[in-house]
Amino acid sequence: MKTSQRILLTALTMFNRHGENGVTSVDIAMELDISPGNLYYHYKGKESMVAALMRMHDKQMQRMFVANAFDSLTAEDVMYYLYLLVDSLHVFRFLYRSPADIVEKYPLIEKPRKNILLGLNKQLLRLLTTLKDKDLLVAFGSDLTLLVDLLSLIITQSCQFDETNSHMDETSQRYHALSLMMVSLLPRLVLSDAEQSSILDALQSHALANVTELVPQDMFNTKE
Repeated sequence: MKTSQRILLTALTMFNRHGENGVTSVDIAMELDISPGNLYYHYKGKESMVAALMRMHDKQMQRMFVANAFDSLTAEDVMYYLYLLVDSLHVFRFLYRSPADIVEKYPLIEKPRKNILLGLNKQLLRLLTTLKDKDLLVAFGSDLTLLVDLLSLIITQSCQFDETNSHMDETSQRYHALSLMMVSLLPRLVLSDAEQSSILDALQSHALANVTELVPQDMFNTKE
């Protein structure tokens, strides 16, 4: 892995662990055992690292927002797709801690962040609408809009809630978010008893933990 990629991976890990505000460029250089000058050669301070990570996150999320992703969707597939969304955001969870503060500090990330949230809401609405059109989801009137708001809130903010109010590990945080969403959706989904039992078993046993890698390595194959 190139030095520039190692810097971003280390910065991401440290930002997620300690918060962006609790990590300096010198801290990252020391963690990598390189000189601050070497780090500065690749990234001119934290702002350029945060901006690069946001671009990577935006690119990663756009891959999830495929319009035809739900052509052959079943009600049971909903849990798997929601897990992938949670997992994708969780990799960059430092960006969702005190989002107003980090956007004010790094204005360059505001536009891609809005793009991600807009894309997320559109994709969630597409998901729920597809289920409703297939008679797999019971929803009336403004239910879909409210459900989109609820799911989006859980996906983007549950990790912050868990870090503040509990001592869950990363896998447990992901499943807590997934469980919160499925509690809201399960009464509305048209499922057989066997399908519902399968979903509940997967939630309780964390059976989706290996669906995606924590940080896909090709994510860091970007040039600054």
